[in-house]
Amino acid sequence: MRTTIKNRMMIGASLLMMTFSLCLTDANAQTCAKVPTCEELGYTKTCCQAGKALKCPFDQTKLFCGEECQAGDIYYSDNTCSHEYEEDKQVVGIVAGDGLIIGYMDVTGGKVSLTWEEAKNACEGVKTGGKSWRLPTVEEGQLIATHIDDIENTLKVLREYNYDPYWVQFKGSYFWSSRTVGQVAYYFNSGHTGFSTTPKTEYHRVICVFDF
Repeated sequence: MRTTIKNRMMIGASLLMMTFSLCLTDANAQTCAKVPTCEELGYTKTCCQAGKALKCPFDQTKLFCGEECQAGDIYYSDNTCSHEYEEDKQVVGIVAGDGLIIGYMDVTGGKVSLTWEEAKNACEGVKTGGKSWRLPTVEEGQLIATHIDDIENTLKVLREYNYDPYWVQFKGSYFWSSRTVGQVAYYFNSGHTGFSTTPKTEYHRVICVFDF
């Protein structure tokens, strides 16, 4: 079970109350339990990538970031993520892993495939929630391939709620990367990526990504 912000607040408050309750205020004898450190309470971060942060009551610079986004999670416009679909939130993309989000919005205008220049401009032209959308690097293409099963399982969930991303066909399709020379296109095949040296004037599929 994942630890939530609410649970963390309850745990922290309980431990704090237990600490103070064990203190005796007798002037002649005082016995106090050791105050737990922020790290012992689970406040081990100094910044949070996504979601709401909870500050340690003893040191406001130490944070608990709540649930961390996992590969295959649904990413929402309020910078939160969840494995289950939350119908009261707006879907922005799917977590590919390591802080990378695959954007959900159709940037092709219904064309599906674009030239490299068109794809680059289309991704960079998206402004959602202050995020900087872009073409993925070839390394990020490999990251997407590594978690392709998790991503496709999430797509099945989203389809039940009439979400059907334009980039849904992964395997066997070529996608543009951000690389400017050499092998600028990649394709998915059984969890791995292959790379192709292709003219930028050719038409390939587009996936836009951003960092949360």
